[in-house]
Amino acid sequence: SGVCARAIMMMRRQLSVCVLLLLLLAGQQAAAKKYAAIFNFGDSLVDAGNLVVDGIPEYLATAKLPYGMTYFGYPTGRCSDGRLVVDFIAQELGLPLLPPSKARNATFHHGANFAITGATALDTSYFVAKGLGKTVWNSGSLHTQIKWLQEMKPKICSSPEECRGLFRRSLFIVGEFGGNDYNSPLFAFRPLEEVHEFVGDVVNSIGEGIEVIKRACIHVSPRPPACRSIIKISLPAGALDDRSCRS
Repeated sequence: SGVCARAIMMMRRQLSVCVLLLLLLAGQQAAAKKYAAIFNFGDSLVDAGNLVVDGIPEYLATAKLPYGMTYFGYPTGRCSDGRLVVDFIAQELGLPLLPPSKARNATFHHGANFAITGATALDTSYFVAKGLGKTVWNSGSLHTQIKWLQEMKPKICSSPEECRGLFRRSLFIVGEFGGNDYNSPLFAFRPLEEVHEFVGDVVNSIGEGIEVIKRACIHVSPRPPACRSIIKISLPAGALDDRSCRS
């Protein structure tokens, strides 16, 4: 319908803006600081192969050509004919492409990609409680991916202090989440009014996930909103105080 078409167009525009801002910020950070690692979370837009690690389902188109043909020469499990946005960011920062977190015999000292196709911001129990357990294909929600990071810590550092040192020099990317959450009620033909009710819960779940990552990995106090880079780059000259925050 026209409503759905407009919604899809708006989502694509928002995604384009987010990608542009992310690339801009990554470029600015690269000039000022050398990151030691990247830890990425998300769904099919940034899945580097986690879905296919345990075997390639026959029906999965992304495990076959032409996926992967323009850069790798073979399918990698990425939903792309080549690299993903997170791949370009890693290369721009002088880091190797992030291995899927489920990859066997991989080294994760420069980071890992926890994203997996079908991921949601909300846990499966949320959808089950709404009678949508059969319409959500949740292979690893945001909070599940954070648990995978916690389980990986012993593989990349030998002590909590070493982990904190690495994470303080790492870039954490919480990528696209929400599309699969909204698909669940849409695929069940629920009214749009009910789909809209998911938005607040999705946003809250993503925010909670970011806070968990900060507490578990970085141990920093949250900055005032006007100290954030995305705010600072939009302010005119002379609008910042001596802490580089909005005065």
